[in-house]
Amino acid sequence: MRKRWLFMVLLLGLLLAGCGGTNSATPQNREVTWEEAIEILNSGEVVSVYQLHSLEVGLELEDGSMITTVEPRIDDIFHEVEKCGAPCQGIILATE
Repeated sequence: MRKRWLFMVLLLGLLLAGCGGTNSATPQNREVTWEEAIEILNSGEVVSVYQLHSLEVGLELEDGSMITTVEPRIDDIFHEVEKCGAPCQGIILATE
């Protein structure tokens, strides 16, 4: 009886240990090339965009992740949002 009880406790422990894995749905932040950032922008998944004087640009996606890149010239990201059209309507724009 005692061995069966110990076996059950160990089995339960192993089963619960498998529940502690990482959540693959967690938003990931990453740096991409300017060209990749424009493709992502045009996908319609971007909810906000910021630019810094240093030419760093950030794109926040619907899933909460953040994409960063460096724009070639100041305000290029805003020109790209304008060119994007319907997929980019409603994007929040911010600048420093």
